[in-house]
Formats: sequence, C-alpha cells, structure tokens
Amino acid sequence: MTAGRQELLGARGAWSRYGAAASMRWTNAQQRLFDSPYRLTVAWGCNGGGKSVGVAELTRRALGGELYWQRPKPDGHVVILAGNTWTQLGSTLRYLWKLVDPRWFKKNIRYEGGGLKGQRLAVFDIVDGPGKGGELRLGTFDAENLAGPRADVVITDEPMPESVYNELWPRLFGRGGRMYQTFTPTLGTSAKLDYLWALVDDPARPWAGEIQTPLTLDAVTPRGGRFEIPWATQEEIDQFAAGLSAKERDMRMGLVRTPKSQTAYYSAWGSHLLLDTAPTWWTKACATASPPRVGIGIDHGSKPGAQRVVLASVLGTSPHARVWIMDEYTAEGRTESADDAKGIVEMLQRNGMDWSHVDQWVGDRAHGGDFRGGKKANFYLQQHLAELMGVSTSSRGWMERLPAPLRQIHTPYKRDKSVYEGADILHRLMLKGPEWYAVSSRCVQLDEDHRTWEGGRYEPAKDGCDAERYIVVPMIEGKRH
Repeated sequence: MTAGRQELLGARGAWSRYGAAASMRWTNAQQRLFDSPYRLTVAWGCNGGGKSVGVAELTRRALGGELYWQRPKPDGHVVILAGNTWTQLGSTLRYLWKLVDPRWFKKNIRYEGGGLKGQRLAVFDIVDGPGKGGELRLGTFDAENLAGPRADVVITDEPMPESVYNELWPRLFGRGGRMYQTFTPTLGTSAKLDYLWALVDDPARPWAGEIQTPLTLDAVTPRGGRFEIPWATQEEIDQFAAGLSAKERDMRMGLVRTPKSQTAYYSAWGSHLLLDTAPTWWTKACATASPPRVGIGIDHGSKPGAQRVVLASVLGTSPHARVWIMDEYTAEGRTESADDAKGIVEMLQRNGMDWSHVDQWVGDRAHGGDFRGGKKANFYLQQHLAELMGVSTSSRGWMERLPAPLRQIHTPYKRDKSVYEGADILHRLMLKGPEWYAVSSRCVQLDEDHRTWEGGRYEPAKDGCDAERYIVVPMIEGKRH
C-alpha cells in the first residue's frame, strides 16, 4: 500500500468518527431545506416533520462550509442559530450535538441541560474540522450577542419578529450570506408573519422563497438505504390530526398559513361534557384516603363581567389526570376586590366547602383598572378574603393567619404561546370525554366561553378560559405555580 493511500484511509477513518451525520438519512423535505435556492428561505410546515433535526443538520453543514452555495473561507464561517426561547432552541441543540463532532469546539464545551455549556458567552469558536476558524453564535431573539456581528448564515427554529429580521438581514450583506427561518404556523405566530409572506409572495423578490411541508408519509420517511421506513404510520398521523383543535389543525398539519376563521378553539367541547351531578369517579375518589385536590383559578379584570373565577377539582396527574370543573364566579357588572371576595365565598359555600378545602390558588397578574376604578390584584383579594374570615388586616402578621394555600397564592407562568399550550392540554382532555373531563352545568358562562372563544387574545370569552387554564394546567402537571 502506498504512503498516499495510507494517508487517505487514515484521514477517512478520522472523519468517519465525526458525529452521527454520516449515518443519517434525510427526508425529501429536509433535503429540500439543505438544497434551497433562496437567499431567504422560509421553511414552514407540519409538527412532527423532523424540523429540529433538519435545522441541526443545516447548522452543522453551514459551520463546515458544506452547503452547495458556500465557498471555502480560510477563517471559517460565522453561523447564527437563534430561537424564540432557550427552551425551544434546546431540542435543536440536542440534535446538533449528536450530529457534529465535539472536537470542532474547545475541549470544555458540552451539551447539558438543553444548551451548550462550558463558557459564559454563547459564542463558540470552531477550532477543528472543515469549518476551523469559524464561529457559532447562539441566542434568543432579544439576545445582545445577535446584534452587531457580520454573519454568513442565519438560521432560526422559530419565525423571527420583523424587528429582529430587520436587524439580522443586514448582517449578511457583503458576504453572500443566507437566512433560513423554519417553523410551524400557530395561532401565536400567524398574526406576526405578514412581513414574511409579503417577501416570499412578491415576484419581484425571486431571492426569497418558501418550502412547505404537509404532514404526510413522505414527510416522515427518510430516503436512501436498503429500506425506507417512516418514523410514523398513517394511523398515527390521523390520530395526531384528530387530537388538534379545528381552529389550527390545518396549520399544524402544514396545509395552510393562517387559522380557520369563525371556528371555536375548543372544537371538542360539547354538551356531553356538561353534567348536572358530579361524575362517578369523583364521588368515589372523595371517599378514599387520597381525595381529589381542589383549586381556584382567577382571571382579574376591571371591565364589567371580566372578573372570572373557576373552582376545579383534579384527581391524579398527567397523563392520567381527571378533571371536574365544579363551579364558577362571574362578576356582575363592574366590581371591586371586596365584591369578588364575597362571590368566591358564596361559590365555595354552595359546594359545601370552606377555605380548608382549597389546596391551591392561582391568581392573574395585577390589573391597574381604568379611570372608573376596578384595580385588581391577588393581594387585594387576600385582604378582603381575610376580612370575611374574621382576620383583621389592620394588625401586623395578618397574612400568616391565612390558610397556607391562600397565603401562597401564585401567579400563572406566562410566556409566548403559553396560552395555546395550556389550551391544547385542556382540548386533549375534552377529547377523552366526560370520564376524564367534565364541567358542572351551573357553569353557564364557561360553557359559553368554550363554545365561542376563537383563540384571540382580546376576546371576552378568553377571560373564563384563562381562569380555568391557570388552575387546571398546573394541577394536572403536579406543579404548585
């Protein structure tokens, strides 16, 4: 064997150990992403279509200068990988660390806890491999390290706001760089993406284009090799579709860009979920040593009828949780915290309960009211509830005399899309039927909210849905906040 051939085989053996990319096979949709002819690629489509894996491989290839349009650079390529939140970006980073050889990065860099760790700043030098000399910059859309530097490639695993696009697009100027935005349209993003659709739909901008991926067997089938086996069956795809809200089913299936109009979000809601008496499972569980937990969810509002409270009972935790919505309080006209406290007391009393029966309270963030008044906050509610309990709030330490759950009233955890993530959890419960999720027929307003809320953030029907979501979701997840 010649020395040249030995050197070639040795190099091939070394590179074959670089990550898992060499053994991967890709779907047609993923390959279209890698081969995109556009300077601005908007790759949108279904959930479950391998988006995160595709974005990870796209990032790996961009770092190594392996995309077909990239030209060799002695100082490597600068790649920006961004997402809406670190949590969402974490799944892409997890796949990236499996695909790339860790030796591309400095010795102490590692994947841990949903991110790349080993240094304070999320700017990672490429010290080995074909992209040696390059740089990987990670960040959320508001991260400081995304502003300023030039880049060769910008990749996102969520659609970026127009303001962020306007900041990052110029960073590609003069480098022949490209941008890839990948995402599944949802109610939380549909209203914010008009600028993207305007770009890709404009025939005067042939450099901007879209890649659409509907959820089909082709979308979940890696191509090449001796056998081509999809990672999901048609039956699983059909079941996935059936479990989605009709409002955004076609979006999450990758069929359309925008939600279905004039359609209730809770498409699984119906009169079969309204019961005149408590479900059998709840009655039986109340007689055991581990009875269902009881919680109160509160959505503050200053407008007439906007103050909403839901009394919920939950047995078990996800995925085996059962939910019984026992009662509701709806403010009659414009109310103050004293009126709301009295309404909550009356709600508990007509269900044969008092403070000691409530295991968990979740109350919305403070509401400043308007020029007519209506200022609301959990603290004000605690004060008036304490007075109704006979606890004088004029004395020091009055809060310590309240029952522990009421004393520790929590505010709901809110972030982008959390509204719809929580609503999806409730919708899946509704799909399981009244043996898993049921609402008392006395909850007339909540029934109306379920039938009419279309997913809008400012619809009046959202108030009751929020009060329910605030308490039910953390209880079935076993959380205290």
